[in-house]
Amino acid sequence: MNLAERISTVRHVNGLSARQLAALVDVAPTTITRIESGAVSPSFDLVQEILAVLGESIGFTGTADIRAIAAARLALDPALDIAASLEVEAWRRRWARIGLVDERGWVVAGKESELLSHAGRAARLTRRPGAVDFIAGPTAYTLAEIMGTAGIDYAVTGDAGANLYRSSAGEAWPVLYVQDVERAADIAGLVRKESHSFGMRVTLIPFDGVSELGRVAIDGVTVAARVQVVIDAYGGIDRMAEQADILLGRRVT
Repeated sequence: MNLAERISTVRHVNGLSARQLAALVDVAPTTITRIESGAVSPSFDLVQEILAVLGESIGFTGTADIRAIAAARLALDPALDIAASLEVEAWRRRWARIGLVDERGWVVAGKESELLSHAGRAARLTRRPGAVDFIAGPTAYTLAEIMGTAGIDYAVTGDAGANLYRSSAGEAWPVLYVQDVERAADIAGLVRKESHSFGMRVTLIPFDGVSELGRVAIDGVTVAARVQVVIDAYGGIDRMAEQADILLGRRVT
């Protein structure tokens, strides 16, 4: 698809109106509609900005912006030990323009789930820096037991993490943050999945100084902070967004 079609398609997938997308990137709503209709060609910088807030990239293989997660985590817990860099502040300004955070960068009451959804989509699990996919097989809980026995720091996230916080979600895609991806994969006997292949998988993501903050133990399994699990589920595939909704109490199971 061409650029206009791509922007329009991804905007709809993200559940955004043209006006909301325009506010996120600080342009007039008519600019977005004209871009999507093919009436104007946006600058390279504007394309980057649009695709960034939609969780995409200029190419189809770029990495997700972890600063979106940092901004969301700080908006819900300003006391977290996360540096408020210029890039983090940029995400706060974007979200302020659509009424998700206030002038301090804190989440607006009643907007928590919407903020987490935006953060998850901007930093999709499939595009996380350093993430490696492996052939499906072991569950997240089996991997957690292996990591714990081997003394490797880890945190279960995604749908398996949601299930630990609230026993209502299944597990379709084991995703773990780990201290050392290569060592963890070697100990667990994981086999790398072919690049750009689809289907079931196991994904290991290296610690990034943000996503693994606030880990807790539930039933003997170390799991990412509840807020992080929600972000990751919103940034996942298949039915993981529904599981984030369940964890937030937005759906009846």
